[in-house]
Parts: sequence; structure tokens; C-alpha cells
Amino acid sequence: MAALGVAAEAAGMAVAAVAYAIHAASLPEPAFAVGLAAFFGLTAAGLLLVARSLHRGARWAVSAALTWQALQTLAGINLTGVRPALGVPVAALGVLVGIAVLVAGRPALRPSGD
Repeated sequence: MAALGVAAEAAGMAVAAVAYAIHAASLPEPAFAVGLAAFFGLTAAGLLLVARSLHRGARWAVSAALTWQALQTLAGINLTGVRPALGVPVAALGVLVGIAVLVAGRPALRPSGD
């Protein structure tokens, strides 16, 4: 479940990357939009790696996913002051997926018996 949540967030970032890339094509000075497209694209790729590793039970993926959820939740809370209709769902998604990562990642966080 946690891997699906992170993968869904990666898909959303990929959609934003494509949207910014399309938008950049219509601008006379596209540098900023191209930079945003690259940022969103690279973030989506990183989140896909995290989702894949969460699915496989990698220990490092739990901390990476929790870090992303904290950043996303804080961004959503910050966004509620300007666009509450967007900020509240972003913050809620960050909290819900963060809880799923904590629950799913518990076995990976236990010390190994070796």
C-alpha cells in the first residue's frame, strides 16, 4: 500500500513535468519552465525508485519515503494559506502515505537476526 502511494505521487510529479515542458514550448523565455519540468521529472524518477524499493522491502526506502512525506506535508500546509483547495489534499496525502510507510516499513526497520 505504501509503495502504491509513493508511486501515485511519482505519477503526479511526472504529469506536472510534462505539463511544464508543454508550457515551456509556448513561452518566449522558457528557461524557468524548463527548469521546473526537469525538477519535477527528476523528482518523479526518484520517487519511482523509492516506491520500487519500498515494494522490495529495502530499509533505505523507508527513510527516503518518510522524508518526502514530511516535505510534502509541510508544502501542503504552506499552500493552504494561498490555495486551500489544493493545500489541504496535498497535506492530507502526505500524512496518509506517511502513515502507510510507517506501518509497511516496520519489518524493514527491525534489526536483522544475523
